[in-house]
Parts: sequence; C-alpha cells; structure tokens
Amino acid sequence: MSKKLLSVLVILLLVASAAVQAKDNRSLRTHKVSDGSEQYDNTSGYTVTPSRMVIPPYQSSSLTFNLVTTPVATVYDLQSNAVPQEIWQDPLVPANVHATFMYSTVAGFATRACAYLLSTNFGASFENLGDVPGSGRSGFPAISGLVSGAAVIANHNNTNGSTTHTKILYDQGPGFGSFNEIDPGVSTEGDPIWARVLALPNNNIVFASSINGQVFSYTNKATDIATPGTFSGWQTFDGDQAEVYSLALAPNGTVGHAFVGSDNVDPNDVFYRSSADGGLTWTPKQKIWDWNEATDSIGCLRGVSMVFDNNSKPHVAFNTSLLTATRFFPGLPSQIRVWSPDVNGGVAKVVASDATVPFFPNQGSVSDAFLPICRPAIGRSNTLGGIFVGFLATTGQTGTDTSSYFAGWFTYSVNNGNSYSTPERMTPPTPLRDYRFLSISPTSNVTGSTCKVQMFVQSDSLAGTHVNGAPIGNGTGVGITTDVLLTGVNTISSVVPGDFSLYQNFPNPFNPTTAIRFDIKKSANVTLKVYNSQGQEVATLINNEVVSAGTQEVTFGANNLSSGIYFYTLSAGDFRETKKMMLIK
Repeated sequence: MSKKLLSVLVILLLVASAAVQAKDNRSLRTHKVSDGSEQYDNTSGYTVTPSRMVIPPYQSSSLTFNLVTTPVATVYDLQSNAVPQEIWQDPLVPANVHATFMYSTVAGFATRACAYLLSTNFGASFENLGDVPGSGRSGFPAISGLVSGAAVIANHNNTNGSTTHTKILYDQGPGFGSFNEIDPGVSTEGDPIWARVLALPNNNIVFASSINGQVFSYTNKATDIATPGTFSGWQTFDGDQAEVYSLALAPNGTVGHAFVGSDNVDPNDVFYRSSADGGLTWTPKQKIWDWNEATDSIGCLRGVSMVFDNNSKPHVAFNTSLLTATRFFPGLPSQIRVWSPDVNGGVAKVVASDATVPFFPNQGSVSDAFLPICRPAIGRSNTLGGIFVGFLATTGQTGTDTSSYFAGWFTYSVNNGNSYSTPERMTPPTPLRDYRFLSISPTSNVTGSTCKVQMFVQSDSLAGTHVNGAPIGNGTGVGITTDVLLTGVNTISSVVPGDFSLYQNFPNPFNPTTAIRFDIKKSANVTLKVYNSQGQEVATLINNEVVSAGTQEVTFGANNLSSGIYFYTLSAGDFRETKKMMLIK
C-alpha cells in the first residue's frame, strides 16, 4: 500500500513539474539557501601566481570599459557572501584609489590574508602595498577612508591570540601601508564577523557585523581610534547575517543603513534606516521591499548596497527573485531594483531584468547563492546627478562541471535615479573568465561633466567559487573604470513653480563647467541647446525630453570649446527663452 501511494506522489510531482515547464520553459531548480558557512575543499598542492594578463579595453554599446589586472592572486575565491566593499576613491585626492582583496596563494582553509592595493593614477594601475595586519583566517575585508586620505579596512582575524572576529585597521597616512589595529571585542552572543565599514568626517568609524550561522547582526562605532580604540558597543538589529547590509554617508552627514531582514523577523524583506549622530542611534526601520509568500514570493537574496546622492537622498540597490522560506531558484529570472524615496513614488524600480539582460539560468555549483542577475553595487558621482549600478549576470558559458561563468554589467543614471540607461556588459567575453564579487566606489570623481567610475572585481580562470565546491582556479583582482558623461536633468526641487523660467547660468564667466537652472510649470517636452556667437549649435543638453514640473538643472561642460560668448536656449511647450554666458579659459 505504501509503495502504491509513493508511486502516486511521484506521478503528481512529475505532472506538477511538467506544468511549470509548460508555463515557463526556463529551468526551475530549487536550492537550499546557504547560511554563508564556507564549504572549503582543502585541496593540497595547488598554488597560484599573480596574473600578467593584459585585458584590452572593452567597448560596449555606448561605453568603453578599461580593465587593469592587479598584482595579487588567489585560490581562495569567495570575496564576499553578498556585495563586497573593496574599493574607495579619495574624494579630496581623486587620483588615489584604494582597494583591498582577500587572497590565499596556497589551497587550504586556514591561511588567507587581505592585500592593500593603491592606485595613484585614477585606477589606471594598482600597486600591492602588502597585507593589512591579521593572521590565520584573516579575511572578508571592507574598505573606507578617513578625511586625511588614509584607508580604513575592517576584516575579521585572530591576531594577538584572540578569537576570529571583526577588527578595524586604519593606515597611518594616505598610501603608507602601515596599519594600526583597534579591536571592538566580541558581543555577548559570540564573534561578529563579515564587517561593513564607514569612516566619518570626525575620524569616528561606524561598522556592521553579524555572527555566522545565527540571527545576531550588529552595528558598532569607534568613537576614538587611538589605540586600543574606544567603542560604543554592539547594538543588535533585525537583519540577516552573511554581509547582507550596507552603510553609506550623505553629504549632509546622515549615515544610512540598508539591510535584509533576519530569518526570524521579516525574512527576505529589505529595510532602510538612518542616523543623525554617526550611528549611535537609528530611526525606526522602513520597509522598502516586502517578500510575501502568500502573493508573489519575490524577495531579496544576499544582494543589497546603498549610497546617498548629492542631495542627501538615499538609494538602495538590491536583487529580487522567487524565494521560499528556505529555498531559492537559480534557474529562474531575477531582477535588479533601486529604491529612493523621491523616485517612482517611493516604489523600488527595476533597472535590470531578463527584459534588458540576456537570460541564462545559473547552474552547476550554486551553493554560493548567485542568481542569474544579482549582487548590485551602487555608487554616485561626487558632483552632479550621477548614480551608478554594477551587477553580475550569467553568460550562458559553462565550465567542465557545468558551473556558469558570470560577467559584469553596468547601468547608470544622470538625473539622481529618475531614469537609468539600458544595461551594458562591461567585462569581455574573451579571454573566458568568471567575473564575480563586484565593488563600486561610494563616490567617483567628476572632471568637467564626465565621471570616471571606479570599480573592482574578482576575475577567475574557472567558473564558480572553489570555496563552495567548484573546481579550483586562478583568481585575481581587476580594477575597472569607465567614463560617463553627466549631462542629464537634475531635479533641484519638486515644488511646482508659478511659471516657466530660465535662470542665468552659474558661475558666469565659467571654466570649463557651469550649471543652467530652469523652472518647469507643468510636465512638458523640453529642449535645451547651446550656440556660439555665430549662431551655430555647439551642444544639445536636452533633446525634446519629457521633464517633470519643478526646478531643474543641467550641467554644461565646455572642455572642447574655446573662450568666447555663447548662448543657451530653453524650449518647453510654447515657452522659449535665451540667455548669454561667457567661457574664459
């Protein structure tokens, strides 16, 4: 009788599976959600050496991506359980781009280190200045920087005979490579690891960590970084473990915190909260994405990061996909979404999906919880309205064990997230490499009206992560830069003005950039053009685009123009006005 019942159940399962396939021919495979624990294969006798690989610039549909191989190699190929934080450009000395990269040159679970890398030429090349302090299982670093330009790196290690837990390391000067370590100790519940770190203008440092395999996540703050350090103490929050949290600093000094809910409280939901005192106290958490198993079951797995724009508005990027309480589906489509309170009515908008990125199911070794489109890293330009999102996507190419190769992708906004570009692939298809664990600098420098976006990624010779069971390969850190022209419309105020108007550009005279501000009484098709003194058109800043009501601003960069008198004309419906400006070089 039991055998007959079992046969009936099997038949029902096959019928249900066939129905799913008839509804969607894509591969439906369910996998248990890992808690972030490593499953390292202690393969012996394998060593790696720094790569000398030269990667030519990769031309996508509209952008050129420059990739530079750094002098650090790894067999330990799990940089992060979520979205890493491994690159930081100094806003005051933008030629200095700092990075950190976890590595081990010999296979084995117990030995790994965190390299400190520095570029002094805007990311064109990187020098390995050595390891930050840390012994044994030193790893999973996150980087930020003090106002002095000195790097701050948080990782977990077991120096000085301690247990393995989060510690804070800060350089003694910009690019010195000589780090002081301060230790916040452990929490009542155990050893917090997997840090995210944010240095503040007053040399305080706020950070977040969590305990492996448990439901305890924390924030903490170093209120004095003089050795041995003074800390505010571990504060719990209802967030998931394994690095699914992000910290960001707004131009007005607000600290933002985005995170995924814990297994016990609001699993797979996404939250945002803020602090006006540098992370000592926080506002009540605000749910910005709701996973509801009773409706669509679309939730967030692992990928979340955040940044503030230049108007101090938060932007949280995260990936969404079909999830159950304990399972995920790497064979089904996923999406990248960005939430900001003043964009899309405060509803997270899709910026990448299988509608804009070629879909291939993730297969093979998938216990590292990668989705077909996943792990978005978000940053901004240090002026103007640039928001940048880098993420990962499957390529359709697989290794001998059928593991999927991933590529890096990129989308951007020039108007503080009101609209995003069509995503573009930014890593080349040849030579065949597996690109994962993408980071983006919180801010990237603008020259004129062009922003050179700074990113960092792990490039592996074989697909998958060996730490989670894929074949062992040769990994290396790779810097990526691309130039984005920021000529979009930036909303200064959403308050509806009484009439259309065009303001005098500021500054005037200018060299080489100036801001042109105008009022829009009601939503209209807008054109803004620049002419020389002979009446010849030299630039189109807005080309018959629909612009919402409010006070708007566009930046004009005149790098390629000579000194002289120029005119700019705004057309919006029946309104038309022209003003004069002067370029002096």
